[in-house]
Amino acid sequence: MGADMGTSGVAARAAATEADLRAALHASGVVGVWEWNVPQRRIILDHGAAGLIAGDARLAGRPLSVEEATTCIHPDDQGWLTEYIFSTARVGGSFLCEYRVCTPSGEERWLLSRGRIDLGEDGQPVLGHGILIDITESRSGGQTFFAIPDDPSAHPLERAADHCVAAREALSGAGNSVLQTLIDVALWEIGRELARLERAQRRRAMN
Repeated sequence: MGADMGTSGVAARAAATEADLRAALHASGVVGVWEWNVPQRRIILDHGAAGLIAGDARLAGRPLSVEEATTCIHPDDQGWLTEYIFSTARVGGSFLCEYRVCTPSGEERWLLSRGRIDLGEDGQPVLGHGILIDITESRSGGQTFFAIPDDPSAHPLERAADHCVAAREALSGAGNSVLQTLIDVALWEIGRELARLERAQRRRAMN
């Protein structure tokens, strides 16, 4: 009985920790996770991502076509975003881009997508994975983000983001959602630092 109660207590504390982390993650703006099987052209979204870019949270966990998974992307962003995603898929590597979505309620939100496309041994794209961050408030304040091509001389923060995304993918089969949430928090903080870096670079370019 004592052992059972101890096990229950540990499980309860772990659940509480995960809930706290999820709350902090949501408050910081990380709103979803996506995975793209490139050869099969199928995208799997978590609950948050499905609600925002596919328009229905009930689609979470289901393999979706690119068209089904991007239903809510703003019409003005559909064309260039699709072209950018597929051009990145052809060469692999990391990317960072921002775009608008129109939610089913009619609200317009700005999202920042940070991810990576992995190539197989034959050099062909295999798997894409990443996160979505809600940057609507930052956008309202005049801040902008940017797209990052894969570059061997990339900034350490960019490489750190790539490693975090890869770590999250590796942890997906471990069944430890707390660790995954911690990785998400790290990715959010790296994303904020990358945004600060870009703003500093733009200020220097203007001077």
